[in-house]
Amino acid sequence: MIEYFTEGIVLDKERKADFDGLVYLYTKDYGKIVAKTTGIYKPTSKLAGLLEPLNLVNLRIVEKNGFQITDALKIKKIVNNDVLKSKKFYQQAINLLFFIKEMTFDFQFDPKLWQAILKTFEVINKKRTPSYSLILEALGFSPKFAQCQICKNKPAKYFSKKDQVFYCRRCASKFPQDELILI
Repeated sequence: MIEYFTEGIVLDKERKADFDGLVYLYTKDYGKIVAKTTGIYKPTSKLAGLLEPLNLVNLRIVEKNGFQITDALKIKKIVNNDVLKSKKFYQQAINLLFFIKEMTFDFQFDPKLWQAILKTFEVINKKRTPSYSLILEALGFSPKFAQCQICKNKPAKYFSKKDQVFYCRRCASKFPQDELILI
């Protein structure tokens, strides 16, 4: 059994059994981790409120037949409470979490990506619409040199999560908007 201690951002959680679940985290030292939680959906669970999306937490995780969260301590909400009251900025923060969850691989840490994530959330905390360019660049998709996949025009304004390519404004209008990220 191996034990890990790290900071992490809760990306998502889902119910796995009656009271058990999975928690998706992007951690400071290990990258994305999917960890089991036992009894998180019980009314008396001490971890239930700590392992909510948008929380920055200190974690103790053990690895034995997969990862299991054994303890957590909330550091803070990564998005300020006054920002969360705005439906627009709350949705932008949740979309950013899902983007990170979809675009990262398990146990592949990148310190540049960790910093890009924190800086992007700082923008949301200032009640400004975040740009995904720092995160895309850390993931290896530099918007600086991007051109439209279809017409080859620059600058590219959208990134497709599904196809992992860039599109200009005109060509992006041909695709479902929920698959595209404005950069």
